[in-house]
Amino acid sequence: MIDPVQQFLQIYNAMPEAIQTLLRFLYSESFIKAAIFPGALFSTLLGIFAVWFERKLFARVSLRIGPLNVGKVAGILQLIADALKFLSKERIIPEGVNKPLFVLMPCLALILSLLLYAFLPFGAGWVIYPSDIGLLLFFLVTALSPLPIILAGYASRSKYPFIGMSRIALQLFGYEVPLFLALTGVVLSTRTLNLEKIVEAQVAVPLAVTQVLGFIVFLVTLLAETERLPFDIPTAEGEIVFGWQTEYSGVYFLMIQLAMFEKVLAFCFLGTLLYLGGWLGPPIPGIPESISAPIWMILKALVLFTLVALLRGVYPRLTIEKVLDLGWKYLIPLAFLNLIITAGVSLVGESWSITL
Repeated sequence: MIDPVQQFLQIYNAMPEAIQTLLRFLYSESFIKAAIFPGALFSTLLGIFAVWFERKLFARVSLRIGPLNVGKVAGILQLIADALKFLSKERIIPEGVNKPLFVLMPCLALILSLLLYAFLPFGAGWVIYPSDIGLLLFFLVTALSPLPIILAGYASRSKYPFIGMSRIALQLFGYEVPLFLALTGVVLSTRTLNLEKIVEAQVAVPLAVTQVLGFIVFLVTLLAETERLPFDIPTAEGEIVFGWQTEYSGVYFLMIQLAMFEKVLAFCFLGTLLYLGGWLGPPIPGIPESISAPIWMILKALVLFTLVALLRGVYPRLTIEKVLDLGWKYLIPLAFLNLIITAGVSLVGESWSITL
C-alpha cells in the first residue's frame, strides 16, 4: 500500500519551483494567521455573526421576534439574504460628488477596521503581527480610522453628510484624548506596550478590578469611537437622514456597515486584553490550552459586545452638546484621576519593594 505522505511528497517534488514556493507560502504560519485565524476570514465571519447576534438581542429587548423566517436556525440565513440584496443593488454615485474619494473611502474604512486585528493576540503566539508596541500600533490605526469617514462626508458634497462629517470629527477627536489617557493607565500599571505581556500581568487579578475608573472611561470611549448608541449622532437617522452615510447605497453601504461592526468587535477584544485578563481562564476539560485560550478570548469579548448591543435598546441618543460635555468635562478628569491613582500605587509598590 502506498503511503499517502510519500505519494504527496513525490507529487510535490515533481511540481515547478514557483508552485512549490506558493504552496509553502499557503501552508506557512504567517499566511494562516493573516488569512484564516485571527485574520481576514475569522474577523469577517465574526462581524457577520455580530450583525445577527445584535439583531436577535435587540429584538428580545424590544419584545420583537427578529429575523426568523429566512432559514430554519433562528433566521441565520437572513444575513445572506441581506448581503445578496445589497450586492445586487445598483451602485449609485450621485452627481457632483468627488467620485474617486466617494468610491475609495468605504474600502479604506473596511481595510483600517480589519487592520486592527493584526495587533490583537488571541493567545500566546496567536497574533498576526507580534510587536513590543502592539498597543501603540492599535491606537495609531484607531487614530487614522476617522479620516475615511470625514473624507466620505466631504466627497458626498451634500448637506446631511457634511453635518454628519462635522459631528464625527468633533466626537471622535474629542474622545480619543480620554481613550489615550485610559490606555496610558494600563501601560503605567503593567510597564509595557506589549499586549501579550499586559495579559500576563493580569494572572493574579484583572485590571478591571484595579483600574475601575480607567475601565469605565474605556467603555464609554468605546461607544463613542464606534458610533454606538447613545453616541450615534454622526448618523442620527431621525435628524440628518443617515449622516455621513446618506449618499451611500448597495455594496458601498454594505462595506461601511461591516467596517463599523469590525471596529466594535476589535475594541471589545482590546478591552478584553487590557482589563479582563485576555485569554486567561480556567482550563476547559478535554481541550488543550492552545485552543482554550482563543475560546476564552472570544467569550469575554462577546460579553463586552453584548453590553454594547444592549445599550442600543436602553438609552436614547444624546445631543451633540451632551456628548462633548461628557468627553471634555467628565471623562478626561476621570482618566487623569485614574492616572494619578495608578502612579501613586506604583510608587508605593516600588518603595515597599526597595524597603524589603
